[in-house]
Amino acid sequence: MKSSPLNIIKQVPYVSLVLSAVALLVHLYYPMRPHLLYTRTDLADADFWRLISCHWVHLNTGHLLWSTLTFLVLGSVCEIMDRGKYVLTVGASAVFIPPAIWLLMPHLEVYGGLSGLDCSLYTLLIVIFIKRDWHIQKWKWIIFYAVTLGLLAAKIIYELTSGLTIFVNNIHTNMVPVPLAHLVGGVVGFVVGMLGRPIYFCRFRLAYIHTTM
Repeated sequence: MKSSPLNIIKQVPYVSLVLSAVALLVHLYYPMRPHLLYTRTDLADADFWRLISCHWVHLNTGHLLWSTLTFLVLGSVCEIMDRGKYVLTVGASAVFIPPAIWLLMPHLEVYGGLSGLDCSLYTLLIVIFIKRDWHIQKWKWIIFYAVTLGLLAAKIIYELTSGLTIFVNNIHTNMVPVPLAHLVGGVVGFVVGMLGRPIYFCRFRLAYIHTTM
């Protein structure tokens, strides 16, 4: 049975592609970046769009490559498997992370990047996999995925205690890790992933990515 053009289009992660392209374009057009970045001073002057736009602004090229590539890969898989939960996760994370930083990190003047959203997508994907394998009793995989969730928690704890990032070298830069953003994103991804709407296994073959292994 051939897939219709509409079904093929539905399996293209176009939201992830567009949002990743936005991050790239913002980075390439340098004059735009200062007007989109989270800066506490400008937010105090009611530049509230920065609460959302800041996620698509990166402080250097290394930051851009790691965050955007991770967003594109994780986002594409999540979007193909469950576009509704993907959109809800990205939207909720984008909304909740900046206010959390404003309230709990009052001394942080500047924030930007997709890493908080990356953590939300990572957690969403792991929870989707755990829920899927729970129903088909793939206990070894469930344990494996639970360990990967623990690794995210370990990463956040490391950043909190060391002041260093794992994937982007911030030793010789002015970048400051913001594990709070990763924590909030991870919580959002977990909560959305636990929502009751099922994964459509027959529609999305990625849902069977390892069931035959």
